[in-house]
Amino acid sequence: MNLITSVKAILLKDLIIEFRNRYVLGGILLYVFSSVLVIYFALQYNNSIQELSPVVWSVLFWLIILFSSVNAIANSFFREPEGRFFYYYWLISPQALILAKLCYNFIFTLVLSLLTFGIFSLMVNDPVINYPVFLITIVLGGTGYSFLFTTMSAIASRAGNNATLMAVLGFPLVIPLIIFLTKLSAAAIAAPGFSEETTNNILLLLAFNIVQPALALVLFPYIWRD
Repeated sequence: MNLITSVKAILLKDLIIEFRNRYVLGGILLYVFSSVLVIYFALQYNNSIQELSPVVWSVLFWLIILFSSVNAIANSFFREPEGRFFYYYWLISPQALILAKLCYNFIFTLVLSLLTFGIFSLMVNDPVINYPVFLITIVLGGTGYSFLFTTMSAIASRAGNNATLMAVLGFPLVIPLIIFLTKLSAAAIAAPGFSEETTNNILLLLAFNIVQPALALVLFPYIWRD
């Protein structure tokens, strides 16, 4: 099969499996709802929810998405039986496999981010003023999370399916991503329009998201051979 056909086949297979086994999505949504509920009751003390600063709001929002997306993305490689990897090895190229996983996790993380924003806005508050900037931030943030942890999950899966290794490799790299996302989210809450700093942060996030799949396409074939 050619590259595009292979990517479509693997992506469709993952989507069908996810639709049939909805316990993964259900578990992630339960985690998100529980996390937001805990934050809501914590902020109700002394009416702190009314005094929540934009930076704190954005940090809490992106931390919820971070930990929920890690659990979701880890399953994309770890749930694959070892025998299936041998089947993939003879059927498709490593580039097709990693591209399909990147696309699947991008879709999953983007949907998860939008649902989290909906739940978070209903229960904690919705201080966002600049929705165009915030929606761009959600797309770029979901893309960054999905691409980063997909690559780390691929490395960890070839090292004995060690989920701890994925966290150890991924979390140091996710720190600058969280910093940019927090700044952009705070800017979307603070004022309308695109300031020079906001535009620069968007471009930096875009560059970050372009470099990650490029590195994955270069590095994954070497991991695949092992």
